[in-house]
Amino acid sequence: MSSLLDELYRLQDRIRFVQSRQRERDTVPAELAEVDREYREKLEAVRQIKARLIEADIEHRRAAGELSDHQEKQKKYQAQLRNVQTSREYSAVLNEIDGVEKSIRATEDRVLTLEEEIEGARADLKTREEKLPRETEEHEEKMKDWRAAQRAINEEVDAAKVEIGDLEGRMKPRDLAEFRRLVEKKGGLAIVRVVNNSCSACHVKIRPAALQILKAGSEMVYCDSCKRILYYDPHNP
Repeated sequence: MSSLLDELYRLQDRIRFVQSRQRERDTVPAELAEVDREYREKLEAVRQIKARLIEADIEHRRAAGELSDHQEKQKKYQAQLRNVQTSREYSAVLNEIDGVEKSIRATEDRVLTLEEEIEGARADLKTREEKLPRETEEHEEKMKDWRAAQRAINEEVDAAKVEIGDLEGRMKPRDLAEFRRLVEKKGGLAIVRVVNNSCSACHVKIRPAALQILKAGSEMVYCDSCKRILYYDPHNP
């Protein structure tokens, strides 16, 4: 049992180590956070301009199509105007022409506005994309030490994961299942050391009889208060 407790305690330590180091790896250091934020904003600006260019191009084609339709209607009404027989028909066709001409002017304005927007966005995108390789190089230069630290952390994490796999592979499925149940239920802390004859998690004194069983290493003992597995290290009581 003592060997199992040693392995459970080591397994928990390696799991918590992996979690801690992964958080450290994925958290940009405070001194680099602003540098990274500014660079990501530049990338996002380029992405948004490209997306808007696609939308504006679709809107422009749609508006150009509408303009063409209005112009065809204008030609049709102008042809009708030459063939009307009565003043009432003449007035009706004139009203249609007036309406379609207003639509033409509004659509022409929209087409022109979109063309100006597209032209400006393309110029802006060209300028930003020309600067981006240099900005990327500068960003990576500033981040290189942290990138190296991330790679070192990844190596540590990979080694710890191998050890976790080895430890789990040596355990009985029932013991491992119980450990995992407690890990999930107890916020990642399933097995805790006994310090000064007390549970180091909830600080409740261990019953003398339970402490003797724990020291003997003959069976698994749980804290009466927090229900975690207790671990006694004779070299560091």
